[in-house]
Amino acid sequence: MENWKSNLEAYFLEQKKSKKEITKEKEGMKKEIKRFMKKEALPAFEELQKEFKKHNRNLEIDSKKDWGAALVKKNKHKEFVYKVNINRDGKNLLVSKRVYLPNEKGKLKLDMEGNIGNAGRALFLKDIKEEDIISDFLENYKNATRIKK
Repeated sequence: MENWKSNLEAYFLEQKKSKKEITKEKEGMKKEIKRFMKKEALPAFEELQKEFKKHNRNLEIDSKKDWGAALVKKNKHKEFVYKVNINRDGKNLLVSKRVYLPNEKGKLKLDMEGNIGNAGRALFLKDIKEEDIISDFLENYKNATRIKK
């Protein structure tokens, strides 16, 4: 029951911060996001791209400051999209995923969103590695494209 008091205390302490401190904190987060995209997310998609090409699939990569996505096409038809999103939760940067699949008309629709599976570790940006993204991507891709019996 005392938790709300500490939350309120933290809120008022945050309000007292100077604009300079807040700007410095935001810049640090931007650098962390940029590092993650450059060192973990995009390299994961590039590795997948090389392998998918060997299996007659085209994997297109797109990214902005706080997200990256990989679109898999088979014979020019959209087959699967995997998107990595980075969100801020207070002082923490969190990573999540969105998976899009084509409907019967071929238009992509959100199928699932959630955490990137990484063997029980947290969903914090610092805990997600290139291998986690590749593993989670492949698990979702195989589940989405498996022939139903």
